[in-house]
Amino acid sequence: MGKLFDIVPTMKSSRKKKYPYKIKFPDGRSVPVPSQHDFADNFIQNHGCSLAGFYMALRFVGKKKSMEKCYAYMRDHYNLNGKAKYSLRQVCAAINKLAPENPAKFYEKISKAEMKKALKRGDMVLFEEKNPIHTAVILWNGRKFKRFSDGRYKTVTVDREIRKRCGDDWYGGCVVVKKAK
Repeated sequence: MGKLFDIVPTMKSSRKKKYPYKIKFPDGRSVPVPSQHDFADNFIQNHGCSLAGFYMALRFVGKKKSMEKCYAYMRDHYNLNGKAKYSLRQVCAAINKLAPENPAKFYEKISKAEMKKALKRGDMVLFEEKNPIHTAVILWNGRKFKRFSDGRYKTVTVDREIRKRCGDDWYGGCVVVKKAK
C-alpha cells in the first residue's frame, strides 16, 4: 500500500508559526497541524489541544473553520462544567453538528483492534492521553501510525497509545472520524 498522505512543512512565513505542517491527501484535501501555544488566546494556548483536534477533524471532513472560530463555537454551544478543557464527547457532538452525515463516533474505551481497523480504513482518531491529560490526533499513512500534537508529529504504535489512554470520566475516550467522501 502506498502513502495515504504527505506531511509537508508550511512555507508561508505568516502561517508557519501557528500551523508548522500540513497533511496533504491525494484527493486535494489539506489539514494544517496547529501549534496551540502560538495562538494569542490564553485558553487556546493552555487548554487548546482538544480544540486543535476539533479543528483538524473538521478540516479532515472538508469543513473550514479557524482555530479561533472553533473555540468560539465550542464556547457558545458547550459548557465546561468547571473543567479545564472540552471533553472528547463534546468535540464529537460538535463535529457531528457541523459536518454532514455524522462522521464522528465516540468510544469510551476503544480496543487496540478497533483503533487499528479504523486507522487502516483511513479514518482519523482523536485520542485522550493521561499524565498529563492531553488530546492527540492519530492517522495511518499507509506504512506507519502518525501522532499529531502541539504543531509536531511523530511515529507511534497503537499499543503505546492504548497504554497511555485516559480513564477519567469527563476527559477520557476516543473519537473516530470517518474520512470525507
